[in-house]
Amino acid sequence: MAASQQQQQTAGGLSGVESFPTQQQSSLCGAIGYDERERRTYELVVCQQPLHARMCGFGEKDRRPIDPPPIVKLIVQQEQGPVDVQTLQTPFFVLHVTLWSADRVEERNIISNPPKCTRVLMGSLVSSPSLLKDPSGEQGLYFAFPDLSIRTEGRYTLRFSLMKLASSDFQTDAKSRIIAQVFSDPFTVYSAKKFPGMTESTELSKAFAKQGLKIPIRNDGKSSYLSQQPF
Repeated sequence: MAASQQQQQTAGGLSGVESFPTQQQSSLCGAIGYDERERRTYELVVCQQPLHARMCGFGEKDRRPIDPPPIVKLIVQQEQGPVDVQTLQTPFFVLHVTLWSADRVEERNIISNPPKCTRVLMGSLVSSPSLLKDPSGEQGLYFAFPDLSIRTEGRYTLRFSLMKLASSDFQTDAKSRIIAQVFSDPFTVYSAKKFPGMTESTELSKAFAKQGLKIPIRNDGKSSYLSQQPF
C-alpha cells in the first residue's frame, strides 16, 4: 500500500472515525486541516521533538520513556485571524499517537508473532489538550505524551492525529473526525548497551511542569515530578 493511501487510514484502527477531507503539510512541521462547516483551520506543530529512547523490551515493568517527551501545539484560525484558545470546547479534542517507520511509509505499532500480536509503542496513546503558557509567557493549547516507550530498537517516527469527537451523545450516527495529522522528526531507539543516556529536561518541559502538567523533570540525570498547582 502506498504511503499516501496509508496516511488516509484512521489512526490505530480506531472505530467510528472518519478522515478529514483536506490536509497539507506546512513549513513549520505542522499539518493543517480545514473545516468547511466552521470555516476554521486546525494546525498541529510538534514543538518538542523526540530525540531518542532506550528500548524497554517485552517485560511489563521496565518502561523507558522517549526523551524528551513529545509535545504538540494546536493552533486554530479563522478568516478574521487566530481563534482565542480559551473559547474552544477543548473536551471535544483528543490527539492520538501511532508509531511509524522513519521514512513514514509503514506503521510499526504491532509486532505480529503468531498466534498473538504484541504492541510496540507502550504508554498513554491518547492525550487531551492543556491550556498552558510557554517559557515566553504565550498561552496555547498543548498535548503532551510523557510516558511513551518502545519495545524494540530501530529508527522510528511518531504520527499524531487530531480528532474532534462528536459533540452530541444523542446523535447515534455521529462520527468523530480526524482533523489534522503530523509526523515527528525521525528518532533512534537504542539497545541498553548503546543508549547514550537521558538528557536534561527542556525549558518547555520545566515551564509546563510548574503549571501542573504531570511530566518528568530531570536535572543532572536525576528524574522527578514537579507537583505544583495548575497555573
